Amino acid sequence: MPDVTEEIAAAAGGVVPLARLQASSGPFVPADHPGFQPVAETDAAALTASLTDALLRYDAATAGDPTSNPVLLLALDLSRRLASGELTYSALEQLTQYLTADGFLDRATRLRRYLGETDAEANETRLRTLFRRLAEPKHAGSAEPVPFEDFRERVEAELFGLVITAHPTFSLSGDLMHALGTLATGRADDGSPIDRKMASELLAKAARAEHKPDADMSLVREHTLSTAAIEHIQAAIRRACGIVFDVAQELYPDRCWELQPRLVTVATWVGYDLDGRSDIRWSDTLHKRLRVQRIQLERYLADVRALRDMTDRDTADLRDTLDLMESRLALSINQIGDEIGTFAAVDPGMPDDRARVRATAQRMFQGMEMRLTNSGTVIAMIDRAVERAAARPSATALVRRLCVLRAELANHGLGLAHTHVRINATQVHNAIRKAVGLVADPNDPRYRVSYLDRITQLLDQVEPVQINFGSVIGERTSVKQLFMVVAQMLKYSDHTAPVRFLIAESESAFTVLTALYFARLFGVDRRVDISPLFETEKALEVGSRVIEQLLENRHYRAYVQARGRLAVQTGYSDAGRYLGQTAAAASIERLRLRLIRALAKHGLSGVQLLVFDTHGESIGRGAHPASFEERLRYIDTPATRAVMAEHGIGFKQEVSFQGGDGYLYFVNETGAFAVITRILEHVLEDDAPVDDPFYEENAYIREFFTTVKEFQVDLMDDHNYGVLLSAFGASLLFQSGSRALKRQHEDPTEIDQAHASQFRAIPHNAVLMQLGLLANSIGGVGAAIAKDPAKFRALYGRSARMRQLLGIAEYGLNVSNANVMKAYLTMRDPGYWITRAGAADTADQAEDMLTIADYLEIGGLHERQNKVFRVLHRDFTTLTAQLAELAGDGGPSGCARLVTPGTREALCLLHAVRLAVIQELFLLAVKIPDFSSRHAATRKQLIARLLHLDVPGVVSLLEEIFPETESTADLEDFGEPTDYRSDDSQSYHYENEQLFKPMRGLYRLVQRVSTAVAHRVGFFG
Repeated sequence: MPDVTEEIAAAAGGVVPLARLQASSGPFVPADHPGFQPVAETDAAALTASLTDALLRYDAATAGDPTSNPVLLLALDLSRRLASGELTYSALEQLTQYLTADGFLDRATRLRRYLGETDAEANETRLRTLFRRLAEPKHAGSAEPVPFEDFRERVEAELFGLVITAHPTFSLSGDLMHALGTLATGRADDGSPIDRKMASELLAKAARAEHKPDADMSLVREHTLSTAAIEHIQAAIRRACGIVFDVAQELYPDRCWELQPRLVTVATWVGYDLDGRSDIRWSDTLHKRLRVQRIQLERYLADVRALRDMTDRDTADLRDTLDLMESRLALSINQIGDEIGTFAAVDPGMPDDRARVRATAQRMFQGMEMRLTNSGTVIAMIDRAVERAAARPSATALVRRLCVLRAELANHGLGLAHTHVRINATQVHNAIRKAVGLVADPNDPRYRVSYLDRITQLLDQVEPVQINFGSVIGERTSVKQLFMVVAQMLKYSDHTAPVRFLIAESESAFTVLTALYFARLFGVDRRVDISPLFETEKALEVGSRVIEQLLENRHYRAYVQARGRLAVQTGYSDAGRYLGQTAAAASIERLRLRLIRALAKHGLSGVQLLVFDTHGESIGRGAHPASFEERLRYIDTPATRAVMAEHGIGFKQEVSFQGGDGYLYFVNETGAFAVITRILEHVLEDDAPVDDPFYEENAYIREFFTTVKEFQVDLMDDHNYGVLLSAFGASLLFQSGSRALKRQHEDPTEIDQAHASQFRAIPHNAVLMQLGLLANSIGGVGAAIAKDPAKFRALYGRSARMRQLLGIAEYGLNVSNANVMKAYLTMRDPGYWITRAGAADTADQAEDMLTIADYLEIGGLHERQNKVFRVLHRDFTTLTAQLAELAGDGGPSGCARLVTPGTREALCLLHAVRLAVIQELFLLAVKIPDFSSRHAATRKQLIARLLHLDVPGVVSLLEEIFPETESTADLEDFGEPTDYRSDDSQSYHYENEQLFKPMRGLYRLVQRVSTAVAHRVGFFG
């Protein structure tokens, strides 16, 4: 595959600088160009070079003056150039677009390096070698492969699962995601290498497009993007499966067609994750499940038709079997079509819609015999076809395709992906509250034992009930309704593929037993894997004790033995922000080791341990920055795998790929196949014996990460930290998913009551990144090192695991800059604006700046932000000093070297641009004219909101208060003559053109800088 990095760079040089872009919300109309006149093109490349030189000069000049801030100085420089007319808003927009396009190129290059080998043929060769190695004799001197049954056991086991989720990280449109993935893999959709011309076209698209999410970032759009990603994953799994058969045919020619390889599964919770969401109705969930079923059945149908085309007249019996399969699949697809339409459009709570559901439910029930709900039905047909075709030497290719199709049916079932539903523990407790007399927390020591006794008694007595869609409509408790929907999915869609029932914030055995009770009540316990989520500080500590308690319960023990697996979920989101990412990873690994010992203690042979890690795409959510291979080893460590092997425990690892950032790997089959290859290399390669002092220094390691955890706990509990995050908050970001990233406080007077826990994990991480300091990834690490620097350096040098964990902090430190966060805080410092007023060129400018200072004095928020910033700055300085003691090349982990000086300079420049834009917004805010009290807000309130960047809402209200004058051309149409025309001097044309439209355009630049920053850092949040 050619390296197109140079071609990409050359193409970028040919398409930027850009002409002014048109924002989706309307044209960007800068104040110095009112109206819609053409805007002069700016040489953005030259401007970038000039500003970078200025940044370096400021940096050099402030080296001896620690009180100065080069980022702020550059922002002030830009502000002065705007005031003097040397720069225009349009020039800043073109500069932002140039830096965004350049960052897009940098991100594509980084993604390519991260994936490792992307050439499909090379990856096929690697997998062929890997599968052959599975059959190598275990004893030296033997030339025979291992027995077929041993090979079969390895390739038919489920060892790894990909879970597609819709976390809000959709910072790019689908088109730009596709362009980025294509550039990163170097391959077009058909797998052919991209050439210079195609690279240039993709970069031209990226350079001219606004880098923002799709306009309709709804759940429907997320689901569409997720299904495209899953289809590419399935294609990659199919390709790997075909290689298994190739190797098996070579080594076990007499039995190769008996295999049903699995190895890797794919699941989704897009449309099924109800944790913290009230906007997803049960009908939405069912609609999404039916849709993925139809997509998959259509894929199977296309395969069967292709297989039939491979047959000839001499194989009439085989053609008959394929015709029967085709008819069965086509009939089932036809049944599903009307149902998808119904459940996509109804609100079951409305009488008319309820009647539509009733009619559809009647058709579904009456047509049960025509439905395909058991993948075994088609597998049995394929078995007959294989038996008939295998006897013909000329039909090898046909048999291979039949066997691959059979493996897909066994693996995926009748849906595009396995189903994960998720709900919160509180919802589970609410549903059982009356039945057990729940009056306190299930872990309350005064009641804990009695609650467990009562739920066990219910399990003793429970009998399955029969439900229909009317039962679902009538149910008011979320968890029971969800179990009913699962029951209907299994009944009408696919009762052979398992369903995962995830419970967030699980800290009690009572929660899981309650879910088991409902699973039995609704008759789904034999097909549903109930999985508690251990993510909070408390849950990670007590998680193994919860599992111990469950295994001591006869009902749960019998349940996991019947299912053949014990499923748990661990998370890196809340854990990452409440414990710190490095401490979270260490805690999760300790939990794994305790779970292994619990399984061994209870002698559950034949029960597989399944751990689903909902880590994400950022370092703040557990994605190691070094490489995809390191990302896998970071969460699924060789040490824990060795302990599992020692105890003879089967294991399946699952990981999530979250939202727009996660889908980038799967925008084409080339990227998906590279990921599947890395995964199979990870799970099938024989690990070398683990000899790492990390696992011997238990006392030091626990104290080290306890120090990190305590820093993060104190930080999250600090209300000043909430104020720091909320001052600009999610207003810096585009809405990046169907779960909106709203400002936490519409009313600025409430910000002094803000708490960091009000931010969900992704916006929390994203806001920190946009403020320039990734405290969730680096906080507390410096203090932990400083407790015993010599011991740390010695362990760091000898321990691969310690270097791996600290790699997160090294990367986070090198994309962070305390000067950047300090500069953002300075925007809200009344003293800064008073100082600027003293150096203003005109009295009017000085008056505006003093007015800003007056508004910022209200509430004293700057002092509170500064107080917590000092904590973060001190920690940042300590970590910088401690890591500087390591090797000058960035330390053995190498993560520091991933961030080049050019990346850091580009980040500083982007932040300086946004700081200048924010200052312009502030100056426009105080120019708002006064207005009458009849409106629902006062001028003072609106200015206060603008100083928190609540621009869209305020400007919409201002446009109502100060409307532009309507045309009077049709006044004669009102039946009587008039010779009066409104005086244009009384219109609000000036306010709209010189204040409100520039505010919208400037705010759009604030958001667009956020995407450019994400490109440079490599993720959204």
